[in-house]
Amino acid sequence: MAINLCAVLETLSGAPGVGGLSAAPDAAAAYLQELGCEVERDSLGSVTGYRRCGKENAPLLMLEAHIDEIGLIVTRVDDSGFVRVSACGGTDRRALIAAEVVVHGDRDYPGVFCSVPPHLSGPETDGKIPPIPELGIDIGLDAKRARRHVKAGDRVSFRPNFCSLAGERVSGKSLDNRAGVACVLRSLDLLAGEELDCDIAAVFAVQEELGCRGSSVASYRLAPSAAIAVDVSFAHTPDADRAKCGELAQGPMIGWAPGLDDAMTRRLLSLAEEAGIPYQNEVMGGDTGTDADSIADARGGVRTALLSVPLRYMHTPAEVIDLRDVENTARLMAEFVKKEGEAL
Repeated sequence: MAINLCAVLETLSGAPGVGGLSAAPDAAAAYLQELGCEVERDSLGSVTGYRRCGKENAPLLMLEAHIDEIGLIVTRVDDSGFVRVSACGGTDRRALIAAEVVVHGDRDYPGVFCSVPPHLSGPETDGKIPPIPELGIDIGLDAKRARRHVKAGDRVSFRPNFCSLAGERVSGKSLDNRAGVACVLRSLDLLAGEELDCDIAAVFAVQEELGCRGSSVASYRLAPSAAIAVDVSFAHTPDADRAKCGELAQGPMIGWAPGLDDAMTRRLLSLAEEAGIPYQNEVMGGDTGTDADSIADARGGVRTALLSVPLRYMHTPAEVIDLRDVENTARLMAEFVKKEGEAL
């Protein structure tokens, strides 16, 4: 199978994956099966695909990316029929005014967040964004009918809106972290037919946006010899601090942090240079804020490295990545598997 990254990202981006929903893990599992992996689910819903090398007592390398996304959860339907919600993960309320969403009730209901026209807003509210519980979603029904179809606890995701931009860039919802999932899938694709010295467990973990829970459970259960976590990180925009950001189309961001394995990190850097793969350094003085932290802490500890795909407009419905960064991240992981599998 030769993966078409744009098509894979469109499918993954369009699949709802707010904590508790299974469409995104289902889509990722289908791709793993197409790549010939043995696929299983754990009790939280994370997906694992195994590629066995066929050698006895082979080390196990975990390639991990979280499959969930930020979104919302229904708290009630008010007397006017507006659906009231709370954040499910780190949803940025600035992105919600007039945002198009899907309310996953007894079926999927298109909706839009309420927006007060500027003509009706006074100086006391001008430019101010209410807290999320004070915002409402209009699904076009009155209170009686809305309550019949939408219940407290139903999830809400952003409307699928994937599109190709000029050049090699694409935009859409939940590219945090479907970009990482695509990297792992493409890496497996690149390794097809290669004789390896390690087994691979490709893990697409749920509930990262809710506290890195899925990766913690998966890494404890699998007890890998080592792991590479793949996530996204900040790509520079004119209004951001350049020192805190990477650049689109400049390659994977190699993570440096106290909790990451220094030898693995340095080997990733040297492999990138040997293979002519562009890369960027991302230095963090504490936790990485990714699944790498929970993987490294599992059981007696797991040697873990972190690669990140540069992404603009994180935690909004219009995230932007460059396909070249996805391809180069996948290439770097594949190089690590081929060159370092036996030494894990």
